[in-house]
Amino acid sequence: MTSEAKTLTGGCSAGGTGAQTVQILLVDDHVATREEMRALIVSKGDMEVIGESGSGEDAIEQARRLRPDVIVMDIFLPGMSGVEATRRILQENPLIKVVALSNYSGYHLVRAVRDAGGVGQVRKDHAFEELIPAIRSVCAGKPYLGANVQD
Repeated sequence: MTSEAKTLTGGCSAGGTGAQTVQILLVDDHVATREEMRALIVSKGDMEVIGESGSGEDAIEQARRLRPDVIVMDIFLPGMSGVEATRRILQENPLIKVVALSNYSGYHLVRAVRDAGGVGQVRKDHAFEELIPAIRSVCAGKPYLGANVQD
């Protein structure tokens, strides 16, 4: 699917079922965290990491250029927060699905992510168990709230 077609139709329509490869942008300021997420994601045959970023500003630029299906976004980034980066990315391309990652899970954080347009939230300490189900859920058009995230 071309980038232009994905922008019009949304690249997650297969829901991560193998009918197409789900393209993912990883955003976290810790390289080791991105490496762990990358290893987990690429172990699945229907997902690929097409870019990585350590800042909100760079994530916006990469989202614009790469047009991923899903962005896994750390909420607490240096400089621009992941919440603000999510808001700006989705203003330009509302078909991108954003799964937020955080060490915290309070009600106010959940609400801020939702208000910015994020459709999935996972605590970092449960990312190994919940990241793939979260990506599959948002690709299927369903929101995902991790087990230890307070709604």
